[in-house]
Amino acid sequence: MDVAVIGGSLAGLQAALTLGRARRRVVLFDDGQPRNRAAEHVHNYLGAEDPAPGELLAAGRRQVAAYGVELRDARVEDVTVDDDGFVVDGVQVRAVVLATGLWDELPDVPGVAEGWGRSVVACPHCHGWEVRDQPLVQLGMRGTPDRSVARALLLSRWSADVVLCTDGDELTDAQLDRLSLAGVKVRTERVAEVSAPRVVLESGEVLAPERLFVVVRQHQQSDLAEKLGCQVADGAVVADEGGRTTVPGVYAVGTTAAPALLAIGAAGHASTAAVAVHNDLLELDLGSGW
Repeated sequence: MDVAVIGGSLAGLQAALTLGRARRRVVLFDDGQPRNRAAEHVHNYLGAEDPAPGELLAAGRRQVAAYGVELRDARVEDVTVDDDGFVVDGVQVRAVVLATGLWDELPDVPGVAEGWGRSVVACPHCHGWEVRDQPLVQLGMRGTPDRSVARALLLSRWSADVVLCTDGDELTDAQLDRLSLAGVKVRTERVAEVSAPRVVLESGEVLAPERLFVVVRQHQQSDLAEKLGCQVADGAVVADEGGRTTVPGVYAVGTTAAPALLAIGAAGHASTAAVAVHNDLLELDLGSGW
């Protein structure tokens, strides 16, 4: 095999598609646990009319299979490096594409996890349009007031009725001034629980938004990059514009390398990196090496 793609969500499937169309022999490993599996729909994806995540991925799997990509339902826990490249789950390959993605750490508030992906969401660019001009609450991540304020300010572009719940974090006068300028109301008391999308404050007062937006912390789903010796910084695998990591022959695509990417951006990033993989393998075929 030429390439092992590890991770079968949008970035992994797009990398496999581009490489398959380039007539590369590709095997794709996927454990069936995409980051957005809890979501009801994928929004803001050009050409796709708000499909469920599983529908979009199933279509992608059918598409890549038509180009000879081998699909394996497996979670890869380790990759062996040898003189011929890499061994991934018993398969010898010359290059590895890491498309393992992220997982989201949610605010530690009772009820948030139960509504996650439906009445509780994170990204205004992904879910804001559907609740535009409706009452919205932005729940901060305790201990990260700067991020909580930034998210509330962003959300204010979708609705004039936004409340930021800081869950106990106090804000500076400058932060309060900016929020006031954007029309965002602020509640700094602790949040007792969420019965999504309703928010119950410690005082017993209940806020009833149309949707609850939350700040999350993002983490790599896999430690394969570190095991392979790739540099990881600020929660992302360090890679150049072609997805090349600090380890020759190992590439990182989508949110694995750029956590802020939206779904369609992750796919586009993977396509660009796959072109680099193909070109680098061509140079290897011609004796230039990595």
